[in-house]
Amino acid sequence: MCLQMSAVARWHSWNWAGDEIIYNPIIPASRAIPGKNKRYPIDIREFLTTTNNAVVHRALSELTKRLLISEQSLFRSHSRGSFDFRADKVAEYVGQLRYLPKGNMIQRCPDAWLFPDETLAQRGGDCEDLSLLLAALLMAAGISSYCVRVALGHLEIDIPKGKPQRHDHCWVMYQNESGVWEILEPLRVLASARAIAKARANRRPLAAVCYVPHYVFNTDHLWLVRSTGFDPRTGLAEYSRRRTFWNRFDPSFAASVHSTIFDKALGDLIDGAALDRVKRRSLWLDVNILTYDPRDHFDNSFIGQAWDVVNQRLAAFKANNSDWESFGAAAHSIGDFYAHSSYVHFATLKRPATADGAALVYEPGVGMAGTPAYTSQSASPSLAPFDLTVGRFSVNQNLWKGTQVEAAAAWAGKIISGRYAQKYDPQATFWEGFTSIPSKLVSTPGFSLRGSAPHHDEIAVDSESPGKRHKLYSGNSGGPADRQAFANQFRWRVNTATQHIRKAFLDARQAQ
Repeated sequence: MCLQMSAVARWHSWNWAGDEIIYNPIIPASRAIPGKNKRYPIDIREFLTTTNNAVVHRALSELTKRLLISEQSLFRSHSRGSFDFRADKVAEYVGQLRYLPKGNMIQRCPDAWLFPDETLAQRGGDCEDLSLLLAALLMAAGISSYCVRVALGHLEIDIPKGKPQRHDHCWVMYQNESGVWEILEPLRVLASARAIAKARANRRPLAAVCYVPHYVFNTDHLWLVRSTGFDPRTGLAEYSRRRTFWNRFDPSFAASVHSTIFDKALGDLIDGAALDRVKRRSLWLDVNILTYDPRDHFDNSFIGQAWDVVNQRLAAFKANNSDWESFGAAAHSIGDFYAHSSYVHFATLKRPATADGAALVYEPGVGMAGTPAYTSQSASPSLAPFDLTVGRFSVNQNLWKGTQVEAAAAWAGKIISGRYAQKYDPQATFWEGFTSIPSKLVSTPGFSLRGSAPHHDEIAVDSESPGKRHKLYSGNSGGPADRQAFANQFRWRVNTATQHIRKAFLDARQAQ
């Protein structure tokens, strides 16, 4: 998992394409006949206007007129990146509309969904209205309906030291050109620059949010998604009757939930389209387990080899500053170096007790607070032990046949990272079972030693709070400079990764 600021959790756990077609996609009594009190049933798919709708095409025309000539050509082309570009520009266009939580409340129909034409006419709507418009515009722009889903579900919001919340919600899923389903949050794009800045300045404590789909649909089908939090036996009619949508939207909340380390590092340096390409490449490395390579994530203690890959990708970006895929992959790996490796454990820190406290940005030969040591003897008086010899951490006994004392001696003086996706590892998680390390790496000399490293989940610092399997750092804190506190480690690693990614970008730009 990449070191991200985003608090969106488990979104990749669901089958966004849908698990089961529902053959009765009718919502009863959902629309009021103009001038009458009578309400009529409607097929939910009807809200997604056809690609021939002239009003929607007029909106797309307004959108394209604002683009540069070169961008207009890309928007209409079928070249690589053009469909993702369209999706980004359509989302930006919808972001110029207003959020109207009560804009469609009429007599005897308190929450009538609007057709895309109606949302355009009143220049705004609530979450479901904006989602329907966003999906309709995506398809009218030439994106296949099978790469678009409108999702009906709920948000599970877990606020630290607060009562968990649940809100019914509606959003759009887009399958990008890499085959990854992305959340297009219709409310997030409405956040003003001021709200986003406020969210970033006040993002702690950050709520963890899970998008849980119940149904997804496009112009052709309505699908059930096997998730949590509802009984599918009630049927769509009863399900829609019971829903109460979230009408107290706070743009700064949405901005903070979806903010990433790339926003912080690059948001003032590159435009939105380039930033989205960087994020997509990073996302692809995390979710595409079929192409997993530990060098992309600094896993299995492939530290030197991973830096070789990072430097190759940065060199490609230096040669071509429009090669955002190479830079996105390099930036992802840089973030993972600080999240997954033991570098920050031994690193020299700058202003550790402050909000912007960080470690020295890594480079070969950088001075550390102590030479890495993995015994009960601390590497320095200022450092806590990282002891591999006492059985606190697991090993993959099917790969490593030596003792833990021997492992500590072998790793002495080196930066290590946790093992992941090793064959026959008894500590392997569910997703690791579908993941494998490339054979050319497994066959390298000394690979068995990598089975002696702790498991990834035992030492990685990917999120603001430790997972159930984490063993290296404590959830308690002895103060803002406590090196054993997980929250402090997360803060230092995020800040250092941000500085490193920003520096890598600026160095590459100056090389042009």
